[in-house]
Amino acid sequence: MNEISSDEEDFAINIPTSQSASAAAGRQQSIGDSTVRSNNFTDKDEAREFWRKSPREFYVKPSRVRSQIILAMIWSCNQLGAAYYNMLTSELFVMDDTYDDGVRFNIARALYKQCQPRHVITISGTSDEFLTAIEALVTSEMSSDRSESGVSGVGPAQVSLRVMRKREHGFDRCYHRVRCLKLRSEPANANNVERLIFLRGLLNFKSIVMIHALGLLLIYIDQHWSNIALDPSGRPGFASLTSVTLRDIVMMNDDTYEALNIVHARHHPSLFKCGDAAAKKQSGSLFILLNRCQSRPGMQFLWKTLRQPTRNIDILNERFGVIEFCLNPDNQSIVENLTSCLRHVYRLTNVILDRYLAQQAKVPDWRRLHKTISSIIYIADICEKHREKVRLFHRIVDSVTKEVRYVKYFIEYIVDLSAKRSKNDFIVRANVDSHLDNLHHVRSTLPETLTQMGEKDMKDHLPPSVTTCKMVYIPNIGYLLAITGWNPSPAENVDFENLEFKFVSNNIRYYKSPSAKELDETIGDIMLRINKRESYIMLKLVKYINKHAASIFNAIQLCAELDTLLAFHIVAQEYNYVRPNVVDRQIIAVEQGRHPLQEFLTTFVPNDTYSGNGKSLVKILTGPNASGKSTYLKQIALIVFMAHIGCFVPAKSATIGVVTHILTQITSVDSIALNTSMFLEDMRQINSALYASTPNSIVTLDEFGNGTSEVSGLSLLAAVLNNFVERGVNCPHIFVATHMHRVTNMLSQSPIIEEQTFEFVANEDGSVAYLYSLTSGHVIRSFAHAAARSAGLDEKVVKRALEVYEKFKAGELPSRLPEAKSQDMATRIIERLLESETFDLEELKMLVRQATDSPSVKINNNKH
Repeated sequence: MNEISSDEEDFAINIPTSQSASAAAGRQQSIGDSTVRSNNFTDKDEAREFWRKSPREFYVKPSRVRSQIILAMIWSCNQLGAAYYNMLTSELFVMDDTYDDGVRFNIARALYKQCQPRHVITISGTSDEFLTAIEALVTSEMSSDRSESGVSGVGPAQVSLRVMRKREHGFDRCYHRVRCLKLRSEPANANNVERLIFLRGLLNFKSIVMIHALGLLLIYIDQHWSNIALDPSGRPGFASLTSVTLRDIVMMNDDTYEALNIVHARHHPSLFKCGDAAAKKQSGSLFILLNRCQSRPGMQFLWKTLRQPTRNIDILNERFGVIEFCLNPDNQSIVENLTSCLRHVYRLTNVILDRYLAQQAKVPDWRRLHKTISSIIYIADICEKHREKVRLFHRIVDSVTKEVRYVKYFIEYIVDLSAKRSKNDFIVRANVDSHLDNLHHVRSTLPETLTQMGEKDMKDHLPPSVTTCKMVYIPNIGYLLAITGWNPSPAENVDFENLEFKFVSNNIRYYKSPSAKELDETIGDIMLRINKRESYIMLKLVKYINKHAASIFNAIQLCAELDTLLAFHIVAQEYNYVRPNVVDRQIIAVEQGRHPLQEFLTTFVPNDTYSGNGKSLVKILTGPNASGKSTYLKQIALIVFMAHIGCFVPAKSATIGVVTHILTQITSVDSIALNTSMFLEDMRQINSALYASTPNSIVTLDEFGNGTSEVSGLSLLAAVLNNFVERGVNCPHIFVATHMHRVTNMLSQSPIIEEQTFEFVANEDGSVAYLYSLTSGHVIRSFAHAAARSAGLDEKVVKRALEVYEKFKAGELPSRLPEAKSQDMATRIIERLLESETFDLEELKMLVRQATDSPSVKINNNKH
C-alpha cells in the first residue's frame, strides 16, 4: 500500500523560465473577441468593512483652497444623476441622468474633478463599486495635496464624504423636497401650482436619478446648514438652477437621443441581440446600424461610446486613424484575423472573478477565460507589427504584459481544459503537483488495495464458516469489512475477536477490522482529499489571476474599443462614409450629407450644410408639409454626433467644429405620465437650449410653437430666435423648421440669419411633387391639403378643407354643407311636433317634403 504525504504540503505557482514562457506564448489559438472594462483592484472585504463603519464620514485635508461646493451623486442601473450647490453664490447645478458604466465611472470622476467639492454625499444601498470609486476620488487627493501643502503654505480645507441612509432618503421624499424648492428667480407672488410649472420648465423630471440626487442635496442642506455654512445663523437660499456641462463630454439629454433615434433602452447590450443587416436598416436606431461588433464587450463599448460622445480631438483622430487603417485594402487580411480573434473574447468582470474566488467556476468558465486571454494575446501579436502606424495598436501591445501571458501559461499548465467530468468541476492536469498525482495513483489502485486488505482480514481474523467478504468504504463511517457469504449461517449475535460489529444491512454484516482501521489512517476519504487538494491549487491560481486582473481588464477594454472601431469601418465601407475633419472652431461644413437611417428607406437626395466660419448661423427652414424639413434637421444633428463618437459620416466631405451640446426640441410622447402638457415639455426643452447652449452648440427646433395659438406660438418662436440672434458671433448653430412663415418679419435684421426651403413643383391639379433639394428662399404655403391627399385622407374631407381655406383667405364665411341643412330642417320638425298638442299627419308630410325636397314621401299611416 502506498504511503501518502500530508495534504498540507504547499503548492507554489512559479514564474516560468523565459524559454517556457515564450513557448507557451507561442502556442496561440485563433480565438478571440470580447471586452471588459479595466479597473484598479482593491480588497473588497476591506472596502465593505469601511462602509459598514459608523459614522459614515471621513475627511481629507488638502492644502489648496477649495470652492464651497456640496456635491450629491447617485448611481443606479448605469445611470449617474448629480446635483451640486455653491455656498458662495447660492447657485444650484444639476446633471441629467447620464450613462456611466459600473467599472470606471468616468463621468463621476470627470464631474468630481471639475467642480472640486468640499462635501460629497450619496446614499447607501448602491453598489460597492460605486462607493469604492467615490472613496477613491476623495482619498486619491491626499498624497498630492500633502506634497503641495509643504510648498504653498495655504491652510487646509476639509473634504467630507457622507453616505446617507437610503431608508430615510428614498426617492419619494427627495422628489417631494424638489417640488418644494423655492428659487429667488421664480416669478413674484407665484402660488404653488405656478411655482411647480416654473420648476418643470427648468428641471427634467424624467431624469429620475438626477431628481433623487437633487432632493438628497436639498435635504442635506436643510439638516446640516448650521454646520457647513459660512454664516450658520442664516438660512440657505437658492438663487438659480443651471445644467452642468462636463469638459470633455458632448452634453445630450434623453430627449435628444430619442428624437435622433440614436439608442433605445431596449437595445442595451444586456438586453438585445443583433440581427441581420436588413433588420439593422429597418430598426430606426443608430446603435443597431453601427452594431457590427463581434463580442459582447465590443457591444458594451459601442453603447458607452454612443452615450458619451467626446470633444477630445486627439481621441477622435485616433479612432479615425484606426478606421482608415482598416479601410486600406492592403490591410484586409489583418482585419480578418483581428475579427476572428475578437469573436472569442468574453466578458470578465469583478462578479465573474468572485465566482472563481468562491470556487464556483466550472470547466466551461475556465475555457472561456483561457480563450479570452489567448485571444487578446493573439490580437496583441498581430498589432505588434503595426504598432507604429496606429496608436490604438500600440496601446493594445503595451496592455498585454508578461503577467498576462503568464496567466495564460498557468491556466494551460494547471487546468485540464479537456476534462469531461459530469459536473464540470475544476480538474488539475497530471504532473502539475506530485502530491496530487500520488493521491490520484492511490485512488486508481484503491480497488486492488481493498481486495488485498479484505483477503488479509479473512485469512487472519475470520473463521472457515465465512466464505466471502470484501472491504468497502462508507462516507462518514470509513472503511468496513463486509461479510457477504456464510456456510453455515451464523447466529444473530456472533462476534469475532479483533473485529468490531457495526450493523447489518441486506443480510450483510459490517465490521471494523484492523485492516479497515489501517485504511482509515493511511488513505481515508480519498476523493475528499483530492478535491481539497485541487481546491487549494485552484485558489492559488485564482489569487494569482486576481493579482493581475487589472492588466487583463485593461487589455480586454482596449480590445472592445478595437471591436467597436472595426464595426465603424464595416459600416463606412458598406455605405460610403467619409472621414470628417474635426476642428476647434465654430463651423459645420457638410457637402452632400445624408441621413444615416433614412437613406435606406427610399431614394435619398443629399444636401449641403454650411454654418459658421463666415456663413450664417441661424437657418430658418420653410416648405410644404412632407418636403423633408424634419429629416434634414435630424440629418445635421446625426452627422455632427457621429463625428463626435469617432465614426465616419454619410457625406461627400465634412468639416465639423467641436460642439459642447447637441440640443433638440421635440414633442414629448409621455407627458401624461409626467402630469404635464406637451407644450410645457416643449417649453422645458427650449429653456434648456437657451440656458445651456454655447457658441459651439447645435440647436434644432422642429415646429416649435404649434402647441398653442398661432399668435402665441409665433411670438414665442420669434422671441427665442431673437435671443439667439442678439448673441451675434456667440450664437450657436441654429436650425429651425417652421410653418409660421411670418416669423422672419419679426426678427432683428442680421447677416447670421438665412432662410432656406426645399424645392418642389406645384401641379395644376393641386398635387405637389417634392424634390427634397435644399435651396435659399422661403415659401408662404405649406400645401397641407396636398400632403393630406397623398397620405390617403378622404377626398371629400380634403375638398371641404380647401373650400374653407379659400373662403378664409377671402375673408368670407364658408358655405354650409348640404348635410347640415337637412339636419337643421329635421331639428325644426322635431321642435314643431313637440310644441304641438295635436299630431297632424298631413302637416308632417308637408314638412318632410320641404326637408327632403321630394314631392312624394310615403309615410305609413299605421305608425305614429
